[in-house]
Amino acid sequence: MFLIRNIEEILASIAISITVLVVIVNVVLRYGFVFVVPWSEELSVVCFIWAVYLGISSCYKHKLHMGVDVVVALLPPKAKRPFKFLVSLFLLALNILMAVLSYQYTMLSNKVTPVMGMSYFTINGVLFISFALMALHTVKFIIEDINVLKCSK
Repeated sequence: MFLIRNIEEILASIAISITVLVVIVNVVLRYGFVFVVPWSEELSVVCFIWAVYLGISSCYKHKLHMGVDVVVALLPPKAKRPFKFLVSLFLLALNILMAVLSYQYTMLSNKVTPVMGMSYFTINGVLFISFALMALHTVKFIIEDINVLKCSK
């Protein structure tokens, strides 16, 4: 259960760790032994992309993204919960739309990287994964909001 609940954080940590390790090894090899690992740049960029998008999903899950609450602050207390609920519905629609578009974009990925020969499908796949996870987190937020509304009555 721990693995499933923290999948974004685990995968992002692995990806950023690989990025840091590959860059450090390549720097040591370049300046210490005048040798460069040809695929290190591609691998570090791919892992960095995965770390960023999984990190975005993780921050979304923990509600750590910045928000502008000016409109919410201006609303009367009784209107705040329904407005937040509407915002959650909008975010659900947006995340589903982005997941669908990301899936379509990933399915069109037929190029490969120049050195490693890695398919762009692997690189672009994180877009679909992160937006699909954010859509699932939004569903969870909506369920929590509905339960809060039921309990407050």
